[in-house]
This record gives sequence, C-alpha cells and structure tokens, in this order.
Amino acid sequence: MLRALFASIPCHLHVGLEAYYHSIFYTVLSLRGFDFEVEVPTSRGRIDAVLELGDKVYVMEFKYVKAEQDTSPEAKKDSFEKALSEGMAQMQERGYVKKYTEPGKQVIMAAFAFLGRDDIEMQVDAGI
Repeated sequence: MLRALFASIPCHLHVGLEAYYHSIFYTVLSLRGFDFEVEVPTSRGRIDAVLELGDKVYVMEFKYVKAEQDTSPEAKKDSFEKALSEGMAQMQERGYVKKYTEPGKQVIMAAFAFLGRDDIEMQVDAGI
C-alpha cells in the first residue's frame, strides 16, 4: 500500500527529506485509524514513531537515502541494507525499546528505508 501511495505522488511534489516520508507514513496510518506517537522523546534521543497494539509495541525508525532514478538495482540494494542496518543499530544503541519493556508486552523494532521517490524497504526485529 505504501509503495503504491508513494509511486502515485507526482515527481514535482517530492521532497527529498526523511521528514517528508515520516509525515506521509504518519498521515496514512492516522487515516487508517491507528493512534500512535511520533518523535517520542527518550533519555538518549527521539524515536521516530511508536505504535501500541494490545500486547505489542512497534518502535519505528525511518531513514532516507537520496538515490537517482537510474541507480542500479545492486546499488539500491546496498543503500537499502545500509540504511536499514543504521536504523536498527540506532534503536539498539540508544535503547529505544527500554521505554516500553514491561511484563506482557512484546516490543518489535521496525526500520524503514526510503530511496528516491518510491523505493521503500522494511526490516523488522520480531522483538523482545
């Protein structure tokens, strides 16, 4: 759904910033009825987004990497892997999940990488 949405946005409206993708992601989930927090402060930084669904807590980090449209598939794959790895490492190094660790809760880290206008990948760590 997200891939289709981003692909449908005209190129002249694209803004090459992480906040652009973050805002659209937030808007889509809000319109779908999800209640979640963004830019959640912790003692070691700000979590991009947190979604609590029953006994599960999704801690999310967004990364944007500028990629030209003619970037090779191999270079895109490398960029995705690096961005996703950085997102997961940031959540681990800064201890973002600690804020939500409590009995009966499963904390799931999810990193999202955006390349260019409509290339999106996601990595999920099934949790703590």
